[in-house]
Amino acid sequence: MESRWFSNTMFVVILGNAVILGWATYGGAALPYLRIAERVIIGVFVIEMALKLYAWRGKFWKDSWNWFDFGVVVISLIPAVGPFAVLRILRVLRILRLITAVPQMRQIIGALFKAVPGMGTVIGLLFIVIYVSAILGQQMFGEDVPEFFGDLGTTLYTMFLLMTTENWPDVSDAVLEQHPYAWIFFVLYIVLTAFIMLNLVIGVIVTAMEQEYSEGRWEEDQELELVQHNQVMLKLEELTAQVQDLQGRIQAQDRAPHADHSVPPAAPSANGTHGVPPLSSAEGPGPETESREVD
Repeated sequence: MESRWFSNTMFVVILGNAVILGWATYGGAALPYLRIAERVIIGVFVIEMALKLYAWRGKFWKDSWNWFDFGVVVISLIPAVGPFAVLRILRVLRILRLITAVPQMRQIIGALFKAVPGMGTVIGLLFIVIYVSAILGQQMFGEDVPEFFGDLGTTLYTMFLLMTTENWPDVSDAVLEQHPYAWIFFVLYIVLTAFIMLNLVIGVIVTAMEQEYSEGRWEEDQELELVQHNQVMLKLEELTAQVQDLQGRIQAQDRAPHADHSVPPAAPSANGTHGVPPLSSAEGPGPETESREVD
């Protein structure tokens, strides 16, 4: 399930599904074939989920991305007719499985979720600045330029457009005709919101992404160290076995010469003597026999 070829295969299937969903919007004679291809892809997704559930069992539900994939596959199985047919629109969510198929995309999404607390603080501060500026703008320019500062709602929308620098010259030109020094208000507001606050939001996101990448790199390093440690221990076990085998052979060779040089006890002969061979006729009589014959 975690092999590279399996991940690459599923990535190609998800990408093909995205192409089919986009192609189907044109209709035409190819639509029936596209529906058949879509059913085949759904079948592949179901098989993938079944294999993951069988391989990972309880661990499957510990990953939030697996929950997302499982939900997308379940939505894909909803029939095109019936009370839940409207949910078939959500089949486009299958394209989002590209996020789960690419680790880098998962890291970016994870970083965005981790940046939410910090972004919430900056966005809250930004909203305070916009709200205060809207009240000031409505009080200063509401009577003369009601199309942009007529009430609080209209002024808030105008402040949002100014923050994004969208058509802000139209707003400033309309106000400057009645209030020549209003450019100070617009310049300060745009610098404070568009350049400072938004950069703070970007900074929070970048910091969260760096932390996410650092954690991911640390986990990869730990896994690599574990693999290397296991390989080293396996080599040590092999070397230990080889050393023990060599020691056994050396000890066996040391014992072998002593066994070769030792003389085994002689077996008793037929005449009752132990290890003394009888004299042969060729050797002749001994000295005692010769002396007796002389006498």
